Amino acid sequence: AVGYETTSTALAYASYVLATHPNEQLKLQEHIDSHFHPDTDNDIPTYETILKMEYLDMFIREVLRMYPIVPVVINRQSTEDFHISHVGTIPAGTIVTVDIYSVHFDPDLWGPIDPNVFYPERFATKWHPLAWIPFGIGPRNCVGMRFALMEMKLVLILLLKIYSIID
Repeated sequence: AVGYETTSTALAYASYVLATHPNEQLKLQEHIDSHFHPDTDNDIPTYETILKMEYLDMFIREVLRMYPIVPVVINRQSTEDFHISHVGTIPAGTIVTVDIYSVHFDPDLWGPIDPNVFYPERFATKWHPLAWIPFGIGPRNCVGMRFALMEMKLVLILLLKIYSIID
């Protein structure tokens, strides 16, 4: 699944979260309003302004943590023997499967707030770089990740500047 389908699916999940978490929606709208002022020249979203919008970034990352748009599992084949401490050796040629949901909902990675609770602020602190993998990981991750994230941010800005989503 590539292209517009993944972005539209992610935006559908974001809309669901906005409708079911009105306090988060209000916080996001206030965040957007604080960056764009209709009575000035600072009303049109620019790339530079969007990059500065930390809460918007945390919101989208939390949506994608809870509702990843890539397949539930990622399969890769080991190209050489690989040793993992306390686990053993994975021989070359072995299919290795990563369960994204198990990683995205692991309380050891995403606590102390329950990983089943929508909490964008969890991204305000440093987290393990392999704990968030909604676009896959490594050399075969989604080449359009940055574009997709920017597109989602722009759509949410333009939508929430004018509308509210209700349940």
